[in-house]
Amino acid sequence: MILALDIGGTKLSAAWIEDGHCVARRQIAMQYNEAAFLTALHKLTRSDYPVEKVAVATTGYLRDGRVWSVNLNTIPFWKGFPLADVLTQRFNCPVIMLNDAQAAAWGEYLPRRSRIRNLLFITLSTGVGGGLICDGELRSGPHGLAGHIGHATVNVSPLDETESRCGCGRQGCLEHVASGTALARQATALLQQPLDSRQLFALAASNPQAEAILSNAARAVAQAIADTLMLVDIEEVVIGGSVGMADGMLLRIQQALNTFPPLFNLPVTSAAGGADTGLTGVADWAARR
Repeated sequence: MILALDIGGTKLSAAWIEDGHCVARRQIAMQYNEAAFLTALHKLTRSDYPVEKVAVATTGYLRDGRVWSVNLNTIPFWKGFPLADVLTQRFNCPVIMLNDAQAAAWGEYLPRRSRIRNLLFITLSTGVGGGLICDGELRSGPHGLAGHIGHATVNVSPLDETESRCGCGRQGCLEHVASGTALARQATALLQQPLDSRQLFALAASNPQAEAILSNAARAVAQAIADTLMLVDIEEVVIGGSVGMADGMLLRIQQALNTFPPLFNLPVTSAAGGADTGLTGVADWAARR
C-alpha cells in the first residue's frame, strides 16, 4: 500500500492507495512552524494500514530529500527541512518525493497521454506553481525547479500598485499578481475591506473593481503561458488549484490568451483530478519506482 501525502500552503492531505484505488483519505490544515507541523503530520498519518511506500507531493523545491520554499512567506521553516528523513524514520520504507505542482502535472498528463506529449500544468492557489511534461516525460530539473512558473516574471502589475517584492525576493512575479494571497491583498486594498479570494470571486459579478482584479490576474497567467510556449513548445495547458478552478477563472484565462496572435491560442482545460490531482500523480509516480 502507498501512503500519498500532499503538503500545500494551506492544507495537508493524505490518501492510502492500494492497486491504484484510494481506500481512505484525510485532510487537515497546514501548520507553519516545525513542531506544529510534525504533530499535525503524525496525527494525519496515524493508521493501521500497512504502508510499503510513501509518496509525497510538496510545495517548494527538493534536493537530496530536503525541502526549500521559493517563497519563504509560504512555509517559513522550509529551509532545507529534512522531510525524507522524517518520513523514513516514521514509516521505515522508501520515500519518493516530488514538488506538488510537478506531481499534479504528471497526474493530469496520465488521462491525456494518448493524444499529447507536452503539457503545462498551473496551480493557482495560495501561491502559483507549475509543472511541465516534455516529450512524455516529467521535467524536474537538477535543482527541482522546472515548471515553477509562479516565480517567472510578467509585465502585468497588480492593481494595488504595490512595490513590495515577491516572497522569493524578486519583483514582477506571476505569484505576486495571480495567487490567492495576491488576489486577497489587492481586493482588501482596492475595496477597503478584508477579503479573501473566495469572497472576491463572489463579488466579481456585481463589482467592477473585483472583476478587474480577476481579469488582470488572468492576463498575467495568459502572458506566462505564452512565454512558456515559446520556451518549451507545449500542446495544452491545465489549470488547477482553488483559484484556478473557481467560477469563471478558466474562461478569463482562455479569453486573455485569445487576445494574442493565433499561434498562442492553446487549449486551456480544467484539472481532471480536481483538488486531489497531486495525490493521484505522486502515487502513480511512486508506484512506477
